[in-house]
Amino acid sequence: ALIRLNNLVSFTSQPDIADEFGDTLIEAEIPLAKILFYNDLLSRHPLRGESEFLVIGGDYKVKMSYWRKPE
Repeated sequence: ALIRLNNLVSFTSQPDIADEFGDTLIEAEIPLAKILFYNDLLSRHPLRGESEFLVIGGDYKVKMSYWRKPE
């Protein structure tokens, strides 16, 4: 799919965390120049627990899928 992301968007690299926000997962390849922040950029920060990436918006080709937690 092709999606347009506005402004600043939050992604995570952990499927189980992404699952907390809904059943549809969006996988995107983001150019390095569009990544504003990522988990290992700073040693201490308030977003540490979510393995978060903050990405500058734009048009992105994405892969959409469903993920279910193993029982």
